[in-house]
Amino acid sequence: MDEQVNNQLNKEAAAVQPVAIAGSRPALIAMFIAITLASLAIDLGLKYYAFHFVADTPVVLDHEDPPWFGVPHHEPTVIVPGILNLQLTANEGAIFGIGKGSRWVFVVVSVLAVGFVLRVFWKSDARMRMFQIALALILAGALGNLYDRIIYALVRDMLHLFPNTDLPWGLTWPGGARGLYPWVFNPADVSLLAGVLTVVWVTWRYTPHVKEANTTQ
Repeated sequence: MDEQVNNQLNKEAAAVQPVAIAGSRPALIAMFIAITLASLAIDLGLKYYAFHFVADTPVVLDHEDPPWFGVPHHEPTVIVPGILNLQLTANEGAIFGIGKGSRWVFVVVSVLAVGFVLRVFWKSDARMRMFQIALALILAGALGNLYDRIIYALVRDMLHLFPNTDLPWGLTWPGGARGLYPWVFNPADVSLLAGVLTVVWVTWRYTPHVKEANTTQ
């Protein structure tokens, strides 16, 4: 009888033991750093290549001058015909050009976001591998655009989707743009979007399991 009681107590104690956090696992920390650095290298590498080789001459962006003086008219480089071009632009704002001229606001927000992501990773459930990969992508995207804002006072963009395709039925976006996707972006934006969508998906999948585990204890 005493043995059964002890076994039950041991099971209950194991059930309430705290879950290991990612910050306690060197392998997860190494994975997080590796993905962040690889994604950041892709972003900064493509930015360097595009702004040195897409236009007829290397584009030098001087943060003391308005950015549109630094990006001359040039023919885009076709990567996938009808789907993806390299087209240089300098964006002083955030996504879709929102918030132009708010450089230091974006810098402060980005720094806070970096600290928040690091904290969330460190305290996250060590079993949530996809969640940690997503956080690494978010961190890389934030660092890539933060670097641009500090060094150039803007963000270097070069990826243009569906460059020769207009919206159907004569439709236009607010502002008059007719392109199917008129905005130009960069790899950091891709990392941010992929990371955020993955975090939403993982959270949606993980939360029901946590609730079920809690109700069965």
